[in-house]
Amino acid sequence: MFRRLTASVLALLLATATTAQAQTGSTAGEPGQGAQGNAPQMQAQQRMQKLQQKLTQMQRQTLENNPKLQERAEKLDNQLISKMEDLGYKNVDEKIERLEKTMSKLKSGELSGEEAQQRLKKDRKLQQEIQKAQREAMQDKEFVKGWEKERRQLQQDLVSTMKEDHPKAEEMMQEMRSLQAEMRQKMRQRMGSGSGQGGGQQQAGGQGQ
Repeated sequence: MFRRLTASVLALLLATATTAQAQTGSTAGEPGQGAQGNAPQMQAQQRMQKLQQKLTQMQRQTLENNPKLQERAEKLDNQLISKMEDLGYKNVDEKIERLEKTMSKLKSGELSGEEAQQRLKKDRKLQQEIQKAQREAMQDKEFVKGWEKERRQLQQDLVSTMKEDHPKAEEMMQEMRSLQAEMRQKMRQRMGSGSGQGGGQQQAGGQGQ
């Protein structure tokens, strides 16, 4: 049961960090940017990925070492999965367990090459179905109101306990937030610069007519 919650509740606890990373990372391959100009941004993204991996591991260890937190996370997990099944999605438990097994086999090297590609191709459909079910569950305002309140409290308690268990966690989280803010600022500046250039081109074109 505990392995299952890492596929849903724990992922949701990290949703803010991953969403911000995806948003800032979307500008890495913009046309017109030289490799030299992209280097600092790529380095920042790589650093964010490493920080996220370490923080994820810390959270897992904190849950494993704290049965009460684990029990609360498991309860949230069960509530979410039950809601998904109430919406008509069948065998959610088994599908999540298959995805977990795939990830475990990939990490251990048991799956590789063409076999891994075939497995991932099949599992991608399961992943999309589970994500769709989660989105639909989150559209139920009555369910979300109580579930989200408990999730936020669990997140606060988990982070607080994690900081106690891992003294470097606070420093790493601050660095993550700093990198995210820096990259968001650069993205806004780049967008502003692009719109300014576009306006200048339109003005020049109007004068030429």
